[in-house]
Amino acid sequence: MKDLIFETLSTAAMASGLEPLADGTRPIYEAPVEMDEIMLPKPRIEIQILKAPVKPFKKKLAKYPTPGKEDTHRTIRKALDQVVCPVRVAIISNDEKWLKDFAHTLHRDLPRKIADRHNNVVKIEVEAVESTGGGSKLVKVASLEKLSKVFHLRFTGLVTRDEETAWIKDVEINVAGYQQGGK
Repeated sequence: MKDLIFETLSTAAMASGLEPLADGTRPIYEAPVEMDEIMLPKPRIEIQILKAPVKPFKKKLAKYPTPGKEDTHRTIRKALDQVVCPVRVAIISNDEKWLKDFAHTLHRDLPRKIADRHNNVVKIEVEAVESTGGGSKLVKVASLEKLSKVFHLRFTGLVTRDEETAWIKDVEINVAGYQQGGK
């Protein structure tokens, strides 16, 4: 799920206005970042994936004809577990106006549902948003100023299993045996 989270958040951030670096790379890092604060670009995004609890979730999700064997088999998709993955996304900048505009656009345009590589729905929810930094406006050094907005997200997905079963095509009812018994 880590790759899905990074790809989803990177795509949403770039679409919301995060500019790539001069070398074309995305200023998106996995937290905690092991570089000196001064060496890191601003604006940037730091993504921290926290411990994901797993809960049993037994449920049949879908029944459909098995591709390639539509006439003889069907597939039943069953949910086994639910994974709830909390994610902390920190947007760090030294430009307060850009930070407000970018955070608003990212919050608005963040997808609420996506499909994982197994074609299961992953739900994305914004749990909380907090702002840090700023402080006194008396002494303001733009290059040293660190403003941030932190989104606390929850990615909820399922672990599933597909089971293929054969259709019942031939049924022979022995009617004569039932009539003799009087039933």
